[in-house]
Amino acid sequence: MQDQIILYNGPNSPFGRKTKVTALVQEIKLEEKIIDVYKANFLDKYNPIRKIPTLVINDLSIIDSDNICLYLDSVSKKKTLFPKKNYWLIMSTTSIANGLMESVLERRMETIRPDNEKSTNFIKKQEIRIIRTIKWLEDNWDNFDSSYLTMDQIAVACALDYTIFRFSNEWKINNPKLSKWFTSFIENDFMKSTLPREK
Repeated sequence: MQDQIILYNGPNSPFGRKTKVTALVQEIKLEEKIIDVYKANFLDKYNPIRKIPTLVINDLSIIDSDNICLYLDSVSKKKTLFPKKNYWLIMSTTSIANGLMESVLERRMETIRPDNEKSTNFIKKQEIRIIRTIKWLEDNWDNFDSSYLTMDQIAVACALDYTIFRFSNEWKINNPKLSKWFTSFIENDFMKSTLPREK
């Protein structure tokens, strides 16, 4: 009997997008269900933290986008996105991309709070972290090899696109190498078909 794979996701989650791209690249069929985590009481059965994405395979639940990507990669017959030769570099860069996503998300959540509750200092702190992280990628990351797709490429691209979606595209001005690679990478079908659904 074929496994039933369900991805519980949000319409704009960069972490969820990362898992969707992985499923597409690795040709793993799954059913995506877009949910509102604030109303998704049923999700507690699978993930008490109630965060997306959450992957459910029959009775098994996998939480955290990196774990989900590793699982999808492990059951695929395609080339791995986590080659052993550069495994730790790929995982470390992916973690940095995750941190960029988190900073953009936290900034966004703070900006939509009521004026009397939001912290301009917190927003500024996140913006500084965003700019610093992208600059680090510009100066230290050079995995632009189009002949072999790896997880860090997917994660960095999703993080940069989410930065544009929720914050600004001005990072392109001072990060020319990253910008050139990103402009080409997002033309892949797996990026075009997983764009955020709403503002």
